[in-house]
Amino acid sequence: MQGVRAFGSETESESIAGVLAQHLQSMRNKHAITLEHLRMGALKGVILDADGSVLHNLYSDFEIGPKSVNFALATETTNVRNKCVEVSAHIEANLRGEFMTGVRCLCSPEFFESFVGHGKVEKAYENYAQGAMLRDDVRTGFAFGGIIFEEYRGQASTLDGNVMRFIAAGEAHAFPLGTIDTFSTYFAPADFNETVNTLGQSLYAKQEPRKFDRGTDLHTQSNPLPMCHRPGYSSS
Repeated sequence: MQGVRAFGSETESESIAGVLAQHLQSMRNKHAITLEHLRMGALKGVILDADGSVLHNLYSDFEIGPKSVNFALATETTNVRNKCVEVSAHIEANLRGEFMTGVRCLCSPEFFESFVGHGKVEKAYENYAQGAMLRDDVRTGFAFGGIIFEEYRGQASTLDGNVMRFIAAGEAHAFPLGTIDTFSTYFAPADFNETVNTLGQSLYAKQEPRKFDRGTDLHTQSNPLPMCHRPGYSSS
């Protein structure tokens, strides 16, 4: 950074604090994608570690089986609306005292394309909002059969350099919206002396000067555990 101007300045040199802040933001982004990966696992019922190993299989822990609905989108005569009702009815029946305000379904690009391209779905939207779904890009979400469908492209790099998709090709995962305590994320405290017997925070960051002030070491950590307390609702 010696002799490098600060961003947006013609006279001010880049400061050490600014460089440290950039590195901390980069590290924070990596924690954010890790949390997204864990939360998607909680939604799907199987929470995976970064290397793909299973941290928690909620179906095994709760001794229940996952619900799977075959939408059969390759078949023109499939009643897609009835499939949506089956998904919603399963979720409602398994909330166990909870309430919800709606159902959302995160879809792989392959599932989403087949869904919006199905004849039954297109027919229902021909005269709805002047055919907006047939004209516009609706990947951010549209409602059909009481469910909001959204294309989801979340992914992350694995330890061996490969790319892991959070939702497999051809699959989609539905979950309830507006619940009180069905979903929670717990954070364990960092392994520092000052964090003993304290409530866990979402992110910890520390910096320490190297010997003879020849640099600065940065350390960040986050210890999250997203959980679904009612995994019986889950429908894929």
